[in-house]
Amino acid sequence: MKSLLLMVMVCGGITPALAQDCKGFYYLLNNAEIEMTVYDASGAATGKTIYKVNNVHKDGDAVSSDFSNTYYDKNNKPVNTGAGHFKCSGNTAAIDMKMSVPAAPNMSDTKIEGKSNVAFLDYPSHMAVGQELPGGSYEMTNKVKGMDMVLKYTISNRKVTGRETVTTAAGSWNCYVINYDLNFQMTMMNKIVPMKFSATEWFAPGFGPVKTASFREGKKTGGTLITGLKK
Repeated sequence: MKSLLLMVMVCGGITPALAQDCKGFYYLLNNAEIEMTVYDASGAATGKTIYKVNNVHKDGDAVSSDFSNTYYDKNNKPVNTGAGHFKCSGNTAAIDMKMSVPAAPNMSDTKIEGKSNVAFLDYPSHMAVGQELPGGSYEMTNKVKGMDMVLKYTISNRKVTGRETVTTAAGSWNCYVINYDLNFQMTMMNKIVPMKFSATEWFAPGFGPVKTASFREGKKTGGTLITGLKK
């Protein structure tokens, strides 16, 4: 995601209060580029996802953007591509749920192509420790090596549990810590494979998610961290 403060120019018709609430989110910096490094259970980097903001525009009383994402393996080889959406109003930021899917190391060498319904997770502009946040669900229909795969994905029990400062190569942010449950159901070759995870996200108000961690049966399975920001 590139070109700082361009969102104000692109969305010049928005009220000053709305622009002030939304302009700092990296998803609303037109042509900006975000690098999210992906880590395995041991903390070793296994690849990275590059998000690029392609289009920032007014959407009724909100500001919206479209972005593309490309996953690169540890050898910097592009493996998977996708797209997502972001929306911000004066009261809530809404991020495409595909951003919350934890990395799956066993799928890192598999090219996945397909479509999903558009579903968002909401982040209120005013959060507090102990606050419960709405969850969500979506379904993806994919082709994996020529075979049909359906992935159903649900987030629930989402709650703000604390405040922490996260510092990376890209910057430092005072974040809200958000915990939630993840339920997957993968159907492939008429076989259903359910998976349950828990996850933690570090969300910087007015900026966006900067860190995630996922767990299964109490053991860490991986995570992501923002390691680069080009504006």
